[in-house]
Amino acid sequence: MGGPARVTLEALQVAALATASEAAEEISHASQAQAQEIVAAARTESAELAAGRRVAAERLADLQERERLAEARSECRATVLRAQRSVLIEATTAVHAAIDRLVADPRYPLLLDRLAEEARERLSAAGPVQIISIPSGGIVARAGSRQLDYSLHAQLDRCLGAMAGELERLWT
Repeated sequence: MGGPARVTLEALQVAALATASEAAEEISHASQAQAQEIVAAARTESAELAAGRRVAAERLADLQERERLAEARSECRATVLRAQRSVLIEATTAVHAAIDRLVADPRYPLLLDRLAEEARERLSAAGPVQIISIPSGGIVARAGSRQLDYSLHAQLDRCLGAMAGELERLWT
């Protein structure tokens, strides 16, 4: 085997090697391009995920801030209500103490007379009026099934109840 057959085999090997080298180079370039596309897609996806997480974190932070503000407002309102209640209790206690002092005032019998007169006028249609003196101050008047409580503490409580709107304005 010599001559032209050998040259043909060598030429064939060289041509096959050249073709294989070209194919390998094309595969290498295609693989590099595909790898670059995959890396670029991964970077894009990663950036989108990071942006999504950032948005979600911002929303969560906003919700938590709103919740903290609502809790703070609620606590403030509760503190104000406790303070208002404390002031009203102190005022009511002071007024009740003043009523107790009123019973010792020399003009107190005149007040009882006026209360009894008013009770008789209001209850006269129900029959004979019975006036009962209350030890803590004031009177209770009864006639038939009707009764009027003119005890000083009940009068005070009714007065405070009627003044609820005015008392509310004190806080604003």
